[in-house]
Amino acid sequence: MSKSLKIYPHNEHKINNDLIDPDALNTIQVLKSNGFDAYLVGGCVRDLFLGFKPKDFDVVTNAHPDVIRKIFKNSQIIGRRFKIVHVYFDKRKYIEVSTFRADISSSNKSHRFKGGNKTSRRDNFYGSISQDAYRRDFTINSLYYDIETKKIHDYVGGIKDLETKTLKAIKNPDICFREDSVRMLRAVKFESKLPVELPTDHKKSIVKNAYYLLEASPSRLFDDVIKIMHCGNSTEGFQKLKEYNLFKYLFPRINSLIKNNQKYDSMIVSALKNTDKRFNEGLSLNPAFIYAVILWPLFEEKSKTNKKTYLFEEFEKILFEQSKNISIPNFFQPTIFQIWRMQDKFFDLSRKNIEYMVRQEKFRAAFDFFLIRSNVDSDLLEYSNNWQDVYDNLK
Repeated sequence: MSKSLKIYPHNEHKINNDLIDPDALNTIQVLKSNGFDAYLVGGCVRDLFLGFKPKDFDVVTNAHPDVIRKIFKNSQIIGRRFKIVHVYFDKRKYIEVSTFRADISSSNKSHRFKGGNKTSRRDNFYGSISQDAYRRDFTINSLYYDIETKKIHDYVGGIKDLETKTLKAIKNPDICFREDSVRMLRAVKFESKLPVELPTDHKKSIVKNAYYLLEASPSRLFDDVIKIMHCGNSTEGFQKLKEYNLFKYLFPRINSLIKNNQKYDSMIVSALKNTDKRFNEGLSLNPAFIYAVILWPLFEEKSKTNKKTYLFEEFEKILFEQSKNISIPNFFQPTIFQIWRMQDKFFDLSRKNIEYMVRQEKFRAAFDFFLIRSNVDSDLLEYSNNWQDVYDNLK
């Protein structure tokens, strides 16, 4: 992609500095006061341009990580392949600060992909703001905002693509998606949550290169799938994962089951509609719940043939097998198992069982799960209605 810098003054974008996190503003001001350039960058600039309030604010600068660390005593350098700095403002909140970098091997054919099924990762080096702009993923994420002049610096045509509602890779899409296969999931997320659409050649490229997900880090994939499922329009995201051939590389066994049993596909859709509703109402979302829904078909099929005493062993086998594609953090595993384990108990409406169930920490999550199952299985409706009465009487 050959572009030149275009600067958009404030009267052409109307970004409101009042929507910018004060800690992000402070981080930039401190860097500038120490003689460095510093900008807001990426998704926060994109969202501000669209009139949304960003969830996260990232800063980019020409100061190197060691220097940033010295400037901000409340900071920590993270990362091995490329160091970035987290500037902390309390135990949970930080502003991520990165240094301009350049993908200097982009013109070196010897560093390009060498065939086979292995992705060749390119080394990154510190560079200029323009070099930094060209090594990012999509044009709409490669925008730099100067908080003092209130100008947007656009090297890759990102503003034009936002205006035309186009989600376009900065590089050739095949190179973009092979270079980092998780970008295909990011494309699904952006198409689902933003008013943008991939060009036809980009969609075809994702379908063609979907198998590169097999080389991505299973732990990283957990986070990026959740970002799709918790984007506020996950029902569309789920359909796009299937349409673009991605779902089968994320959940190969589930993919086969939902193809052969529409009930399971409908259950996932029902759960995602509920998730989208909760997201848009500002309610909390638990990653464990959606993974419990997606992986449930495996557990249900196993529980039909195995004794209840062996269910935990089956649960461990399911998670072990799934970890080859997506690894689920230990923190979330007990919640998934408790939701699954309690499902059979919703068929028992005895007083003793009701008293036991409502005391369980995960009762509400397990009940929500049972309600979703009853949405696609009429045999469960009588039980879910009775339990709804029980739950209503608890309020």
